[in-house]
Amino acid sequence: MKYVGLSILLVLMQVVCLGQSAGIQATVEVNRTFSLVRFVDVVAGGKGYRGIRQQFEQSAFNTPAAQAAIRRYQQLPREVSFEWPDYPPERLGSSGSSWSLFIKCAADAKDLSDLQQRALGLMPNQTLVELGQVYQTLSPAFEQLLWQPYLAQLMQERQAYQAYLNQKQLLKHFTRLRTFYGSSWPDELPYRILLSPLPGPATTFTNSATVASNIVLLDCHPASTDFVSGSTIMFHEMSHSLSMQQRQELQQQVERWYHNSGSPTWRYAYSLMEEGLATAAGEWIYKQQAGQTESGEWYNDDYINRYAKALYPQVESYIESGRAIDSAFVRQAVATFDATFPQAATEYVNLFRKVLYWTDTDPAAPIVLPFRDAFRSTYTLTSTPILSKDKTLVTAKEGAYLPVVIITQQHAAALRYLQQNWPSLSKQRLRPEQDFVLSLTDKAGPLILVNVHDRAKLSAAAQYLEKQKAILPKQPLWVF
Repeated sequence: MKYVGLSILLVLMQVVCLGQSAGIQATVEVNRTFSLVRFVDVVAGGKGYRGIRQQFEQSAFNTPAAQAAIRRYQQLPREVSFEWPDYPPERLGSSGSSWSLFIKCAADAKDLSDLQQRALGLMPNQTLVELGQVYQTLSPAFEQLLWQPYLAQLMQERQAYQAYLNQKQLLKHFTRLRTFYGSSWPDELPYRILLSPLPGPATTFTNSATVASNIVLLDCHPASTDFVSGSTIMFHEMSHSLSMQQRQELQQQVERWYHNSGSPTWRYAYSLMEEGLATAAGEWIYKQQAGQTESGEWYNDDYINRYAKALYPQVESYIESGRAIDSAFVRQAVATFDATFPQAATEYVNLFRKVLYWTDTDPAAPIVLPFRDAFRSTYTLTSTPILSKDKTLVTAKEGAYLPVVIITQQHAAALRYLQQNWPSLSKQRLRPEQDFVLSLTDKAGPLILVNVHDRAKLSAAAQYLEKQKAILPKQPLWVF
């Protein structure tokens, strides 16, 4: 009987152990090739800390050869985007990109040659070769400006941050967010936090993080130990990945709940959902470390900051009670948005969250950069050219995205095409020889039209919109 009892006890212990979740795990890593890939992307105008780009532009490495390499990088067909069937098209998880796979290759690569071998098949061989040449050209700048000056500190930072995550059990708390989001993220898929150095002395650990699949791109100041605030930013971004992997049926339900909420601004509330929830979730992680939420600004964006703070009590209640997002949560979230932002339909900071840049210049990246610097966007579409692009015209008139049409050439033909196909534009007296910004709204939604003959004036156009803050129905046209 003793042996039988012991056997039963062992079986019960195994069942209990199997039923317990170890939770989501994460490792902190440093990889030179990965950081080089990150550096080049930021210098070329990609998302990240602007100080990296500014440091490069002010250095002796900013040569004509380096600028040519950057232009080539911007022109290369580096990624292919694709859509997952039956996922709501406006959610982050509805699409994917081959660039995320390239980032994973970079995280494992020993050097550029190894990266090329790992990335074989993700893009044409010609692109891989030319991309490698770009990396080689900009490698000396990366070595001298970022890598060698901060490598020793970065390696110490890696060990210190891994120890901090373990000590504070932050991944255990993060696992609770998986329940809130209703996310399909197995314990067996750990996150990999890749540290890349930021230039200059600073007390902040990080102000820039991005997640590609399970790779966390974390730009950090290697001498900082402000892990409390830095972790808030990182887990904010990791929360986005949980949202992307939210179960398909729940994503479909969430979209229906927003659409059927009865609010005329449901699209804006739906669009702001990702950032609002991720910010509130990040603050919940902050509270687990500091005992309370931050007293100041939570996000460097007025809309997201105010919405996250308004949502926080509701988010915290669901997390603490182990509940997933449901219809009641969505109804309250929409009501909270309407009460917080009564002018959402005309304010640029809100409208630019989902933006369609439609221009006549390919590549479009240098053209849209001034607007990307002025306004934060969660969802961005880019289309070229303007003339006879009827599919883009349909998307622009659907109202889901803010159309920002930027004309830099063939001004008369482009204006004629747009006025023939956009009723509200046909009523405007627009002169193709002038430089102007037109902002208006109609039944199809808002529209911004920029017409310039010198691309250097695009910065002035973006700054004008930033200063105006909202569409002014009585003053829709600005000529400069």
